[in-house]
Amino acid sequence: MALATPRWEAPVASPLLSPLRRSWRWPAMITAALCLLTLPPLALAALRTPADSVFSGYVVIARDAFVYQALERAGWQGAWLFHSSYTSENLPGILLYPWYLWPAHLLGWAAGPWLYHLARVAAAAALLAALYRLAGELFSSRLLRRWAFILAALGGGVGAILPRDVRLGPVVTHATEMTSPGSSVADLISMAPHLPWAMALLCWAMVAGLRQRRGADGRWMLGGLAAMAGLQLIYPQLALLAAGVLLTWSRLRGYRHAGRYAVATALLQLPYLAYLFLVWRSSPDALSVIRPRLDVGDPFGFIVLSHLTASLLIAVAIWRRRLRGDLLLPALWIVVMTIFMFAPGISSILGRSFMASSIPFGLCAAPGLLALLRAVRHVRWRRRVVAIVLCTSSFYGVYSLAQPYWIAAFGLDPRAEYETRAEAALLERLAPQVSGQDVVLTTYLDGLFVPAQSNARAFTGHPEMTIDAGRKSAQALAFFDSWNAAERDRFLSTNHIAYVLTSDPRAVGLLADDPDLVLIDLEQGAALFMVRR
Repeated sequence: MALATPRWEAPVASPLLSPLRRSWRWPAMITAALCLLTLPPLALAALRTPADSVFSGYVVIARDAFVYQALERAGWQGAWLFHSSYTSENLPGILLYPWYLWPAHLLGWAAGPWLYHLARVAAAAALLAALYRLAGELFSSRLLRRWAFILAALGGGVGAILPRDVRLGPVVTHATEMTSPGSSVADLISMAPHLPWAMALLCWAMVAGLRQRRGADGRWMLGGLAAMAGLQLIYPQLALLAAGVLLTWSRLRGYRHAGRYAVATALLQLPYLAYLFLVWRSSPDALSVIRPRLDVGDPFGFIVLSHLTASLLIAVAIWRRRLRGDLLLPALWIVVMTIFMFAPGISSILGRSFMASSIPFGLCAAPGLLALLRAVRHVRWRRRVVAIVLCTSSFYGVYSLAQPYWIAAFGLDPRAEYETRAEAALLERLAPQVSGQDVVLTTYLDGLFVPAQSNARAFTGHPEMTIDAGRKSAQALAFFDSWNAAERDRFLSTNHIAYVLTSDPRAVGLLADDPDLVLIDLEQGAALFMVRR
C-alpha cells in the first residue's frame, strides 16, 4: 500500500526513480554485461598475434567478417547493389546486403573491424532490448518477465557436450547449433551485425502485432511495418515466418486490428519476393553465391537436443494448461519455424528460420517454470529449482559466450584471425591502384583478404561467395604448384586476371620467369605480379 502524502507537501517525481526507468534498469545491466563480454576475446587475440603477422580484427566467424568488410568498401566506392567480390564472373547487381552497402556510403571510410564491432554491439543491444519488450508484452509479472528474458537470451541445449552424431537405435541425430550456429541469442551477439539486427526487427514486428490487440495503434503499426521491411531486406525467410505467425495468431485469437496488421506485413513482402523470383529466373548465377540452406539436422535434434530444458518446461506448461492466451504467438513461432526447417520442398529455401530459436522456446518455457515452482511447497527448494533450471537452460548460452575466448586463446582459426605482414603491406599499396573490374589471383585463404583490403575482386576466396569454389581453388593451387608457363598464361587470359599475389617464396621464383607476368612489388618474400595485356 502506498504511503499517504500530506496535502501541503507535493510529491517529488524523479525521472531516475520512475517505474518505467526502474523496470528497464535490470535488463539494461544484463544487456551491458553480455555486450561487454564479447569484447575481451578481441584483445586476447590481438595480444597473441605472431611476430610476422597482423591481427585481422575478427575472432568469431572471421572468414564471413571479411565479406561484410568488402561490402562496406564497395558501398563507400558508390555501389548500391550487391556484386560478389569473391568470384571472377561478371554478375549483374542485385538488391542484397543493403544493410552493409547503403550505410557505407556515409561510413564506409571506416570499413573494417572498428565499424563492424560497433555495429555488432549496437545490434546486440537492440536485440536484447527488443526481446525484453516482447517478454513484457506477454507477461505482466516482472519476475516472470525476467525468467523469460534469461531463458530466451541464454537458452540452448546439450549439443556442446554430446558427440556430433548421436545414435538412437537405427536413427542418427545431432543438435542443430553444433552444425549451424545462431540458434541462441547469446550466440548471435558475437556474430555478424546483420544477424542480431534481423532478430531485433523480428521481435519488434511481433511487439507491434501484440500492441494491436488492444485496438488500432497507427504509430506501432507503422513501426512494425518498417521493421518488417528492414527484416525482409536481411532475411526474407524470417519475414515470411513472422507474417505467417502473426496471421495465424491473430485469426485464432480473434484480434481484428492485429489481423489487419498481419495482412499488411504479408502484402508488404510481395514486391521484393517477386523481384527475387525474377532475378532467379533471369540471372540464376547472381543468386548462386547465396547459401539459402544450412545443415539444421532433424526435428528431434532441433527440439530436444538443442532446446532440452526449454522443451521439458514447455511440456510442463502444456500439461498444467499454462500455455494459453497470447503465448500462442511464440508457440506458433516454434511450429511454423519447425515446418520451414524440415518440410520437404521448402526446407532448402526457408531453412534459416531457426535463427534465435531460443527466443520462442524461452518465452513458452517461462510459464512451465512457474507451474513447476508451484508444485514445490518449500521456498528454499523453489529457489534451488529456479537456480537449477536457469543454469541448465543457459548451458549453451554460456558456452557461446565462452567460445570466442577459446578461439582467441588457442588460435583455432589462425588463417583468418591473422594475416602475414607482407601480404597486408602489398594489399595496402595495391588498394589505390585497382577497382572492382580488376581480378587478383591468389590461393583460396589468401583470397579472403583481397576484396576486404582493396577494391579488387578475388578469383577465389570465401567458399560461399565463389561460384564453383572447389574447382577454382584447385585451379589456383595448380597455377602456383604444377602448371607450366603456357598453361598459366592461357588460364590468366581466359579468366581476365589482372594481378597475381603469392606469399610462397617457391612460387615467387617460379613466376618470376614467366614472360607474361611483371613483378611490381615485393615484401619479405611475398610478391605481387601484374599480368601483361
